[in-house]
Amino acid sequence: MTSEAPRDLSGLRIDRDAPSTDDGSNRRILAIAAALVVLAAVAVLAWRGIHPAEMRVEVARAESLGGTPGASASEILTANGYVVARQRASVSTEVSGRLNKLLVEEGSRVKQGQVLGILQNQDQAAALESARAALASAEARLDEETAAAHEAALARGRSEQLHAKGLVSQAEQDRAVAADDAAAARVKSAQAEVKNARARVRAARVDYDRTFVRAPFSGAVLRKEAEVGEIVSPVPSSGGLTRGAIVTMANLATLEAEADVSEAYVSRVHEGMRVEIVLDALPDNRLPGHVRQIVPTADRQKATVLVKVAFDSLDARVLPEMGLKVTFLADPERPSDAAGRGVEPPVQAAVAIPRNAVHESEGRAVVYVVEKGRAVLRSVSPRPLGQDRVAVSGGLAPGELVIVEAPSTLADKTRVRVK
Repeated sequence: MTSEAPRDLSGLRIDRDAPSTDDGSNRRILAIAAALVVLAAVAVLAWRGIHPAEMRVEVARAESLGGTPGASASEILTANGYVVARQRASVSTEVSGRLNKLLVEEGSRVKQGQVLGILQNQDQAAALESARAALASAEARLDEETAAAHEAALARGRSEQLHAKGLVSQAEQDRAVAADDAAAARVKSAQAEVKNARARVRAARVDYDRTFVRAPFSGAVLRKEAEVGEIVSPVPSSGGLTRGAIVTMANLATLEAEADVSEAYVSRVHEGMRVEIVLDALPDNRLPGHVRQIVPTADRQKATVLVKVAFDSLDARVLPEMGLKVTFLADPERPSDAAGRGVEPPVQAAVAIPRNAVHESEGRAVVYVVEKGRAVLRSVSPRPLGQDRVAVSGGLAPGELVIVEAPSTLADKTRVRVK
């Protein structure tokens, strides 16, 4: 058996300085991988741009304001105001004096001419009695003078008969005529005194009657302005020592609403216009009414015009000074009628939405409406409607869903899901 010769391994070594044949292929692989990553990122961003991420949102339903959908009226304006009485008065006295009796309380119903209070009137009562006594004396003197005149007239007649027969002298005849004339003059004087005494009685009665404070019209007492024992006067003192009135009363049959309408919208209002009145105390009741008067002046500080609205029928629960909201309504027209006259069709029915559904974008008020699973941006013109709601005329239909407290990342056409 022959043995192999040992191999020479000294020539086997690695040349580290020689160029590697695998670097080019590795770089190509890395470049292709990077390009694939970039293409994938671009594809994802493009897909997200076409198909935005779905967001969960809270919504509220737009509520009709101008009546139920399909009603015959649409809301064009709202304003706040108060219930007032057209016939209202602070009832004062005609003379100064101390209030001796107060015959009414708050809420008392009174008739025209009914006595509300009485001042101390002993002096006036005494003056009236004295005037009546003077009248009685004058009337008695008139009776006496009338009797004396009658007697003088008879004496004159007899003297004339005797003088005609030559039985009395001319001097006696003259004295009889003079006595008759004097008696007639005294009768006239007594008659004048009676008239004067009667006038003094009437004056004293007027002074006495002025101590009785009477209701100028039928109505209800709203509040008492004075108490028994206080001094009241037609002109109250600046120091508050005298009262100018004893009660404030109003005719509840003349209750109406007064609303402050902004100068910018008052041109939309006209006399006879139909309205709906909602009292703050009765928010679920809509009371019908109509515009009675537009006061022909404006308040320069508030930039408003006062509009007076009459109730079509009064509710017993309506009280003076209650707060209210007036919704002005416009009768809708058929499109054919409007086109025939060359005017625009009526405005859409107004709706109420939460205040936090409206936000500002590029200087305009906008809302997001949910349509087919997407948030659609719409421009609106909101008006205040209470503390947490606004009214929108046009741009929204009753029943549509608006997004409340929209996230800052929400954009137009974004996919949304209602919570």
